Amino acid sequence: MNLTKESTGELTATIRMEISPEDFTEQVNKVIKDYQKKANIPGFRPGHIPSGLIRKMYGKSVLAEEVNKLISDSLNNYIKEQNLDLLGNPIPNLEKNSAVDFEVQTSFEFFFDIGFAPEFKIPLGPETEVEDFEILVDDVMIDKYITETRNRFGTPVKPEASEAAEVIEEKPGENAEQADAVAEAVKPEGTMAPEVIPAEMTADFYEKVYPGDKIETEEQFRERIRKDASASFVQETDKIFFNKAVDLLVKNTNFELPDDFLKRWLLEYNEGKFTGEQIEKDYPSFRESMKWQLIENRIIRENDIRVTDEDIKTYIRTVMLRRVGTEFVDTEMEKKYDSIVDAFMQNKEQVQRINDQLYNARLMGLFKTHLKVVKKEVSYDEFVAIASEMHEHEHDHEHEHEHDHQQEHSHHEAI
Repeated sequence: MNLTKESTGELTATIRMEISPEDFTEQVNKVIKDYQKKANIPGFRPGHIPSGLIRKMYGKSVLAEEVNKLISDSLNNYIKEQNLDLLGNPIPNLEKNSAVDFEVQTSFEFFFDIGFAPEFKIPLGPETEVEDFEILVDDVMIDKYITETRNRFGTPVKPEASEAAEVIEEKPGENAEQADAVAEAVKPEGTMAPEVIPAEMTADFYEKVYPGDKIETEEQFRERIRKDASASFVQETDKIFFNKAVDLLVKNTNFELPDDFLKRWLLEYNEGKFTGEQIEKDYPSFRESMKWQLIENRIIRENDIRVTDEDIKTYIRTVMLRRVGTEFVDTEMEKKYDSIVDAFMQNKEQVQRINDQLYNARLMGLFKTHLKVVKKEVSYDEFVAIASEMHEHEHDHEHEHEHDHQQEHSHHEAI
């Protein structure tokens, strides 16, 4: 077996593979002998079929299969040994590859085109400035939440109206997602529970809303609402911050890609799904996504960012405990949770989703410590307008993808 590499461009090359009889003869003979033992042919006792007959019947297909295995294994080994950082997978060079005749040929020659990942420097420092929005929780929003909360804890005017009013007996403060409830209530589109006498603004009322916080005055109550609302908006503002940071890193990290090679690879990888015209049309979007994937993988590798199975299990367990409240968890329940977590880990799609969320959270932390973060206060309505505008652009540039940082090279049959 002999493999050589010839450069065909700044980021492309062709691998030439020469296969001689000594590379496959031993394995082919082994398979033929195995066929001799197992084949069932009328007129011959099992295990006593002449090897010549077996070779005539199956020799061509056995040779083809073994050569293709040899191609796949040799390509993968060569790429690893040469430490080649590739984009996509090797593509058979149809112009150089000649037709193969297994009836007469005893040696073979194949050519594969490859594309390389470029070298680049990421501006992951103060030279990259990113806006980080902070949604202002004004008095109008707080007043609105207080009105809704007083109605929720109020007394129904008519017993028959209580069902329609859906008066909630459960104490919101006992729900660990109280902050989200506050945020939902202070949004402009929220509604007020009708047909009740609002609860009085007393220490008892504050205790029902925030058990254990010992809130005694309206001022303390309003500040706690403001804090919860601000905290709940962080998830929304962080998403915008992350997308802005990604866009800026993609825009400001300059490098070329082997575009012609990637278009060919996309066409082959999606054989039958898309036409050349469709790939040409959608290529700019794919190119941007490919740029971010290369940048992201470099950041993750250079900063040793990792997500383990135990991290994912901890996340799942934390979410479960948050929903039921840790005060109700005992040893037996912990065991039940562990079994549920183990079962959840079998769902590859869900595990991948959490894996990506955790990677994004760690990247977020890195961005906020390395980039120049510019805080900007906005009203909720202003933020909604900004988020809506960015959402329109997400159709043109999608950043979500699986975090698969080891390039795999699939088997390509050349014959």
